[in-house]
Order: sequence, then structure tokens, then C-alpha cells
Amino acid sequence: MKIAILGVGAYAIALARIFNKNKDNQIMMWSKFRDETDVVVKNRENPSVLPGVKIPDEIEITMNLSKCMKDASIVILAVPTAAVRQVSEEVAMYVKKEQIICVVSKGIEPKTNLLMSQILYKATKNENICMISGPSFAIEIANGAKTGFDIASDNIEVAKIVKEQFENGIVVNVCDDIIGVQVSSALKNVFAIFMGMLNGMEMSDSYKASCLACLVKDLGDVIVSLGGKRETIFTFAGLGDMLLTCMSQKSRNFTFGTYIGKGYTMSEAFEEMSVKTVEGVHTLGTITDLMKERKFNIKSLEVLHGILYNNDNKEDLLDKIRI
Repeated sequence: MKIAILGVGAYAIALARIFNKNKDNQIMMWSKFRDETDVVVKNRENPSVLPGVKIPDEIEITMNLSKCMKDASIVILAVPTAAVRQVSEEVAMYVKKEQIICVVSKGIEPKTNLLMSQILYKATKNENICMISGPSFAIEIANGAKTGFDIASDNIEVAKIVKEQFENGIVVNVCDDIIGVQVSSALKNVFAIFMGMLNGMEMSDSYKASCLACLVKDLGDVIVSLGGKRETIFTFAGLGDMLLTCMSQKSRNFTFGTYIGKGYTMSEAFEEMSVKTVEGVHTLGTITDLMKERKFNIKSLEVLHGILYNNDNKEDLLDKIRI
């Protein structure tokens, strides 16, 4: 089976290596950018995101989107969230109705408040859209770490086809709550900032666990408010991904929150991390506006927004967000 992977970033490479272990698969990768393509083709790696992690020689890398997608049974969008709309519009020119399109980009589009699958559907009108998500750092799974994924789709049979392409040893579940999985995937970055902030404030493990319980409850409320299922919390894509991102120093959002907890401003934290932003900051603004629009009061989001943008005090956080 041919699988087209759009993107040559860290997660795209990780997925390419995973799918390539199934010897029945033929993998082709696409990049839009000449400089990036030249480096990756020459070195068989992307040193800017996954230095030392090789792309197998049998995987072809191209700038020709039509060629990459031709005869592919599965097309995977593994591009930055900000690029999903543009790439979706380009995909629409070549996609066939029988092709399955999977998206792994996480977030909510500012201004439109659309999830990634909704952007993709509006552009392509494809009925076979899936979301792949689960607790997974690209560097770990690229190097063979086992984990669990959820594949969510309105069409379970489509999700099952994607599931069959994963190598043995990775546990994959399928579900029909594509909204809940995407909301979980987006919000875990916001909540990682909150938990990182507690880490920077040197709060006790007991206090952190109590706050985390409140965040889990808020996650369920947001999922339901946007049309998903509360039980999606208890999946790899839900609690699994949330716990990984909220507890690991490898998480950029957790690291950013740690700086905030130590008293850094947002700009100072970005400077320390040598980044321009982190995913959770973008999502926080979008989801806060969306909840206000729908007249939902999500305490943790409002509290974090106030701290980051209004310099509100960080005292008594548990009392402010308690269930």
C-alpha cells in the first residue's frame, strides 16, 4: 500500500519510519520547500528537527505533490498547524474520493475556530478523514519507542484500514469521536503550560495532582461543549497524551510554563527557549474566545489567560480552578 506523507518535519519522519517497518507499505514524502528538500535528500535526515534520525533509503522524497499523492491509498498531513489550510487547498487539487486523508497536526485555527479535520474537509470534501493522536514525542517513536495511538474518524472502517498499516508492537485503537480527539490534542498543550507553571513555582506533587484533576474535568467540559464525547478523555489521545505533555521536560509547552512559574514574562520565556512561540499559547487565545462565544465558563483557561496576558497573580490557583 502506498502512503504519502506530506511534510518532512519531526513527526512526519517518525511516522514514515513506523509505517516503513510494514514491508507491504511504500512510503513517499513531500516537502514544499527547495532548501529543506535538498538538505533532507542529501543527508537522509532533517538535522534541524531530528538530528541523527535517518530516513530509510527506500523512502522517496519529492517536491511534486501530484506525484506523491498519485496512487496513494493513504495521505497523511504532517505539516505545521499554521500550514494546514494552505496544504489542504493544494491537496484538494489532486485528492481522489477513495483516498484516506489522515491529519496529525494539532490545534484550532484562529479566527475561524475550526479543527484541523474541518479545515481539511472544507477544502477537499473528502469523506475519509482521520485523526491520528496519542502520547508520542517524535524523537522517541522515531527511535522505536512503543506507544498507543487512537485513530478517530466518522467512518470506523476507514480508521481500521489505517490501523492495519502500523507495525506490530504499537497499540492502536479506533474511535468515532474525531472532534473529541482533536480537542484533546489541542488542549493538552494549554494544560501543559499550566502544569509547567506549577513546576516553576515549585508546588508539591500533591498540589500538582489536585490541579491536574481539575484540568481533566475542564478538558471533558470543552470536549462536550464542542460536540465531542466526554469518554474520549479516557483514551490514548485524551488522558494519555495529556499526561505525557503535562509531566515531561521534553514538552516545549511544559518548559514554557515552567519559566512563567519562575516569574518570567512570555517574551522572556520565549527568549530563554530560543523560540518565537509555543503551540499552547496560540490555542489558549483561540479556545478562550471560543468558550466566551459559546458562553461556557472554563475556569482553568480563564485563569491561565489572565496570568499570561494580564499579569494576574498566581496565588491560590487550586482554589481558583477547583471542581
